[in-house]
Amino acid sequence: MARLPIMLAAAAGLVAIVACVATAVSRMGYPYALEWLEGNSLVEVERLLTGLPLYSSPTVDYVPDAYPPLYFAVSAALAGVLGVSYLPLRLVSLTASAGCFVLLARLVQRETGDLTAGVAAAGLYAATYFAAGTWLDFARVDSLFLFLSLAGLYAARWMRGPGGAVVAGLLLAAAFLTKQSALAQAGAITVALLCGPRRRLGGVLAATFAGTVALTTLWWGMTSHGWYVFYVFALLAQHPLEHTAFIGFWTWYLLPTLGIALGAVLLAVRRISLLIGLSCLALAAEGYAGLLHTGGAVNNMLPVYAAVALLAGVGMGGSTVSPGRAAAAGTLVLVQIAVLAVGVLTAGRVVPGADDRRVGDRLSVWLGGFDGPVAVFSDPGLNVLAGLTPVAHRAAIADVLRGTGGVPRAQLERSIARAVAERRFAAIVVEQSTDLQGFPPDLTRNYRRCPQRLLAGVPDEVFRPIGGGPRPSTLWLPVDRGSCTEITRLLG
Repeated sequence: MARLPIMLAAAAGLVAIVACVATAVSRMGYPYALEWLEGNSLVEVERLLTGLPLYSSPTVDYVPDAYPPLYFAVSAALAGVLGVSYLPLRLVSLTASAGCFVLLARLVQRETGDLTAGVAAAGLYAATYFAAGTWLDFARVDSLFLFLSLAGLYAARWMRGPGGAVVAGLLLAAAFLTKQSALAQAGAITVALLCGPRRRLGGVLAATFAGTVALTTLWWGMTSHGWYVFYVFALLAQHPLEHTAFIGFWTWYLLPTLGIALGAVLLAVRRISLLIGLSCLALAAEGYAGLLHTGGAVNNMLPVYAAVALLAGVGMGGSTVSPGRAAAAGTLVLVQIAVLAVGVLTAGRVVPGADDRRVGDRLSVWLGGFDGPVAVFSDPGLNVLAGLTPVAHRAAIADVLRGTGGVPRAQLERSIARAVAERRFAAIVVEQSTDLQGFPPDLTRNYRRCPQRLLAGVPDEVFRPIGGGPRPSTLWLPVDRGSCTEITRLLG
């Protein structure tokens, strides 16, 4: 009977995995953004495929996300086969998330000898899918970063020789080249190895990681004339902290989502190896640091949720744990999955419908009808999908404007001011007032704001990104061109 809670937790976990994957597959082919920052990911993939630089000086036309290049390179390779759309980008993320489920199950199984506990741990992480805003399959860097981080942890935990240490170092370097916060986990694993009997292998791993990161930084830094170093290393460090997130990490995200499962983690404390423990602490620290960064969101909690799931799995399995403790841990995990399943009822809309597609199609045709480039700063992916030249994403613009008062900011502001003075855009489509951040004070000398509201007759929830965010609402036209009434009428 002591095994029953663990078996039930594993069964519930399998249901959570199926629900997560089924939801992701059902919306993978949706042609428009599921999350409002997906648009810049699509722009970066298109740039790689067309031979344009991924890292360059910030302008009104393009500002990259402040991430290393691996996710975009992998997605571009797949897009070279499947075509430029969100499908290859989301396929990379979903495949990586499925890999995370496998790695969590396998890590727990190798630690405890109990595959059932491993499946329950993987299911616990999958059960956070809806609580985490269904982020696991978005066209963003996070799922690939986490998969490579867990793969590096697995390789480091079970390596037996220098070859294995090199593989582990390369995997952790690949995680860093996807999202730079992986540096914390690489450091934690190195410390754990240097403090134990495998210190020689720890040195090999550290040298592999450091050498790979140094060489790629040198190459990308030189080929981008230093802009890679600016975006990946300097920019985010210049941003202020979100002080409310110090407590919000616990009260907004961790305790409401996995507070019950933390009890299973406490039951595992005495059985956690130094390497696993430090690595999970590093994953939690990476998530905490990302959330403290202004603009941080629930995606930063994914490594934290994975770490809790892994440690809870250790609490459930193994011959050295008493049957009572294992059953208690299994019960806590089962209850946690059940609570998260109930939360699905309040998750809201997670799969766009036919109305969303129709509005998106209508917008694409409408954008193509202007006699010049159209600036959609909140969703440049719309331009890409319509076969038009995109502009910089307003979130990437905001990163530069709030991150520095030096040359990059001045270059960006001059570029925006020049485009406005030249009336380069046939129209500017705005979703909210922050879309115009960085625009010159004399904007109204060159553009006029149309009084008509875009998509006024469309229900408010239609064509709104699943991951949150606004939708096109306001049109600005050059003062000497176009009729607001006629152009908004064409959109309908």
